[in-house]
Amino acid sequence: MLNDSESRAIILGKEFQEIITSILPEAKTISWAICVSDHTKEGMLSYEEIMAKSSPQKPEVEILDDDIISLRYTAGTTGKPKGVIHTHRSNVIVVYNALMDGLGIEEGDAIALTAPVTHASGTMIIPHIVRGAKVVLLPRFDVPMLLETIQKERITTLYLVPTMIAMILAYPELKKYDVSSLKTIRYGASPISPDLLRRAIEVFGNVFVQGYGLTEGSMPLTLLLKKDHILDGGEKSLKRLTSVGREVTVAKVRIMDDNGNILPPGQIGEIVVKSEQVMEGYWKNPEATSKTLRGGWLHTRDMGYMDEDGYIYLVDRKDDMIISGGFNIYPKEVEDVLYSHPAVLEAAVFGVPDEKWGEAVKAAVSLKPGMVATEEELIEHCKKYLASFKKPKSIDFLKELPKSAYGKILRRELKAPYWKGRDRMIS
Repeated sequence: MLNDSESRAIILGKEFQEIITSILPEAKTISWAICVSDHTKEGMLSYEEIMAKSSPQKPEVEILDDDIISLRYTAGTTGKPKGVIHTHRSNVIVVYNALMDGLGIEEGDAIALTAPVTHASGTMIIPHIVRGAKVVLLPRFDVPMLLETIQKERITTLYLVPTMIAMILAYPELKKYDVSSLKTIRYGASPISPDLLRRAIEVFGNVFVQGYGLTEGSMPLTLLLKKDHILDGGEKSLKRLTSVGREVTVAKVRIMDDNGNILPPGQIGEIVVKSEQVMEGYWKNPEATSKTLRGGWLHTRDMGYMDEDGYIYLVDRKDDMIISGGFNIYPKEVEDVLYSHPAVLEAAVFGVPDEKWGEAVKAAVSLKPGMVATEEELIEHCKKYLASFKKPKSIDFLKELPKSAYGKILRRELKAPYWKGRDRMIS
């Protein structure tokens, strides 16, 4: 990433001195390594010393809306990370959407962030600072550390991925902590099972907001607000809990078929976005840019549909769809059923080679502490709620599923060994 971005300097915390020192000889364009520490390694500059010597005057530099503010590298869950170009304009629109559309940030609030701030978690920082709220950065996700911070700092806002929510709910000493200060728990980055969401609402109350977005389109593009999180409503309200909400103020979110036609409610297609918060393109990658930005729309590679009220429902990643015996199977649908089993903590579903069907449905799961379930039991559980061709043919039990630094389960990493030696991971 350093070489691709042609970065001139790198700013790091003291805990990263060893690893950065080891890679600097390969970083072709880096001239300065600046460490935020009183004790810097030889060859590194001290951030505090630089600040002490610098002028307090604002530099006379004109900043235009179209100037690049950042290159944000994709999480790389589906391939090599690409540098996503965002401008000052797109950043302002992100903040505008976050503040306008129901997050309810006020002066005196405080947010605790445990996920890396380079992606979705980081989009919560500026909206809080703009409102005069406090931002607490934790070094990692650790349930006891987070709960202690909520209690001590009177945290009002969290940004969590579903895996983190599951781990908090499974923590045996959760009830010992005072979490009554929480007003908003924003979740996203990966699908959440309806059962997990219900349990979370029962514990924390009506504080949940879901946001959908992606590095190329930023966050949020859609929001499922607190008023949409209704547990005791009718069938329509319960169904809505599985959606990612409706488009934000400054964004158009639609469903499109492979021919570029906008689809009516209820039909599955690719989620596409038109907004000023969308990226300018990929850094030094015009081919990938032209594939993703077509006809004025950002093509997300996420599959979904919209209901008659404008709520968007994610079905799966376009690239992760399983085709078995000619039938399209979306892993999320199967994962939702697995998550509804009381023993399942995490689940990932993917396709593996099958001589007869082309691909067979396979699952990898981790179980909740102290719980037991067999492969046959989970397959039968799926059979109750899914068409027979959608149920897993086999299940691997793992202590923990592999995840990216951003908390996303790495389905690709689980899938890859079964496709080793083949040109592609579809059949």
